[in-house]
Amino acid sequence: MLPFQVIDGGDFLAPSTLVQQVALSDQPDLFVVRNRTSWGNGVAVACIEAAYRNGMALGAAEIFVQAVTTNALSSGVLTANGFTFIDTTNPPTFAPLATTAISGNTGAFVVSMANTGSIVVGDWVRLYATIGELQIAGYTFQVTAVSTNSSITLGYMASSGITFAAAATAGQVVKYFPSRFYPRWAYIANITQATQAVVYFTGPNDFTPGEIISFRVSQPFGMIQMNNVEARVLSVTNSTTVSSVTLDWNTSGYSVFTFPTSAQAAGGVSPAVAVPSCSGVVPLNGSASSPQIPEGTNLLDAFDNRNKFVMQIGSSILTVSGNQYDWYSIKYDRYKSGT
Repeated sequence: MLPFQVIDGGDFLAPSTLVQQVALSDQPDLFVVRNRTSWGNGVAVACIEAAYRNGMALGAAEIFVQAVTTNALSSGVLTANGFTFIDTTNPPTFAPLATTAISGNTGAFVVSMANTGSIVVGDWVRLYATIGELQIAGYTFQVTAVSTNSSITLGYMASSGITFAAAATAGQVVKYFPSRFYPRWAYIANITQATQAVVYFTGPNDFTPGEIISFRVSQPFGMIQMNNVEARVLSVTNSTTVSSVTLDWNTSGYSVFTFPTSAQAAGGVSPAVAVPSCSGVVPLNGSASSPQIPEGTNLLDAFDNRNKFVMQIGSSILTVSGNQYDWYSIKYDRYKSGT
């Protein structure tokens, strides 16, 4: 019997963001990723192979660097933008980072930061202790762009079409990994006035066609008629900068959805959220009027544990966009320290 087991493996093309997440069946004792495309091709590569060992610090990695023409390898270590192992039931935590401005008054929702820490595209962040723009203090957003040690962009919020009267002048940003235990609510960025309302969110949502969702929209958000409404989801959009659902619900005669002012928020308001209500019937071809035959549901149960193990591979490892990378994950049957 081998003293270890290869528990997972696979390959992928490095995305343009140079950050990749792979799902694992367990926390590995050893995780290795190699650039298949550039291995031995005579081109200098800042990281041709990298390894993670259980217990490493967040963002760390052991690496091999490939020199130009000679194909010679030299060893090195990373302390940032390497490997981050994530157990979404008990995720790692991060220190808050300061922001000097949030440009929500222009609709861009760019968060200025002298230090962006380990935040990368796709990460979730929470804003709090804002000076100005108190109406989004406590909200969570998925990051769609990062300018290292300059700014992050909250593109899902920007795509909703909402703007605020004035920018924030300071605040705190904390990165976090959300639990995937379902049901969970989604923060609402906007709701359109339409015969089939479109609801926009601050990051990708978990809702599915046919599902019934309920809304909590307090008076300061304008569209008070939507409060406690339960509506069927007709379709779902989750792109790189837009997250929305289209509802089988007519809001054309409702008041305009708008965020409260910062002064109103200072007095305390409940955020506008969408909450899973019940599974409903899975529609056929996206049409709620034509349910599938035989009928089915789109949730496993009233509670659905979607938590998982994930290895995040950072930009200091995936240095060449579009290259093919191989990876494998090892679990030791026996591990003896210090012998």
